Amino acid sequence: MNIAAELAAGSKAHNTATNPLTGGIQVTICYNRDHIKAVEINNTRPFAVTRLFREKPVDRVLAMMPSLFYICGMGQLIAALRAVESAAGISETLVIKQARDTLLFAESLREQVFSWVTNWAPQHKSRMSNVVDWFNQCRKQLDWSLTLSSATSGEAGCQPALEQLARQLEEVIKPLLPANQAGSSLATMGLSTQVCQLLKACGKYPLGLAAKTLNLTESQQLTVVLTSLKAAEAEQFCHQPTVNGAPAETGRWARQNIEARGFLIESRLRSLYREITTAPMRLRSIVRQHQFSQAEGTGVRGCSVVETARGSLLHKVELDNRNHVAKYQIIAPTEWNFHPQGSLKTMLEGLYLPWDQVTPVAETLIKLLDPCVSWQLELVHA
Repeated sequence: MNIAAELAAGSKAHNTATNPLTGGIQVTICYNRDHIKAVEINNTRPFAVTRLFREKPVDRVLAMMPSLFYICGMGQLIAALRAVESAAGISETLVIKQARDTLLFAESLREQVFSWVTNWAPQHKSRMSNVVDWFNQCRKQLDWSLTLSSATSGEAGCQPALEQLARQLEEVIKPLLPANQAGSSLATMGLSTQVCQLLKACGKYPLGLAAKTLNLTESQQLTVVLTSLKAAEAEQFCHQPTVNGAPAETGRWARQNIEARGFLIESRLRSLYREITTAPMRLRSIVRQHQFSQAEGTGVRGCSVVETARGSLLHKVELDNRNHVAKYQIIAPTEWNFHPQGSLKTMLEGLYLPWDQVTPVAETLIKLLDPCVSWQLELVHA
């Protein structure tokens, strides 16, 4: 996805027809008199794409990642590298981990700022180019880490490069910070009057409870998910994942473990803004990773979990004795967040509100859940 080009063209990344190659999310809301009677979510993403990897050498599979996954392509590639390394018994050095974590962070920030300026603060669209330029600089400086882990010439200059990128990020983020640091209103976050009014209107309606939050760093949840990946229905599970049969939500809401009592929509938007404005501090924590003594993974052979802008991305791979792929499985954040029984359904279904408010409330929630593909919303009367 060429974010800079999309912004320049002024095209919308939502509520458009689904792409036959990448699929999309179709949300159908059935309204009956004064409330939402039913919510149906149909995910048409080509979840069987990992069949293409079978019997192929790992180098070829890794080369396919960026072209197959053009959104969060960096996250997909690094998740694949770590899964393959784990399966092959290759250790990720601390310096390579630092470089990759920075690239993951940079891509996540780019996606988050894109969401912010596209959906919530369009007056800041001109700032997006600075974030894209910074991401490209990260890629240029740290590209050496995007091969199967081994000592490389890039490691020696990694720490100075990270320090420089951290200083540059502070300047990139400054224009997105609130003018009044002490303020806490929506207006101080740089939202337009129109968006503030929209959020205020949406906040009038008591949404249902969201799905429980996903935490794959917690060994019990990860074990449950990996057990399901061994079952006969594993391919379908990757398309509609659950934890002990229940949907779960991933992303910044889960990462920040927020308990919102009232103003749920506003709280979700604040969680996005919080991750953007605290980006320099969070990058500094990655830069300081060289102080730690060892790299950490999932502890499960052939499995990797990385955090992307939209949430936890899991890759699981099995290799044969030729170092070719015998089995490959991916569970992406959109499959969690747009599960047919997930947060969007549970928050909206049964909600009492006027007909003319259904579209703005539903669209606001979809944008906050932020699918990585195009989406359509259809309203029907019961």
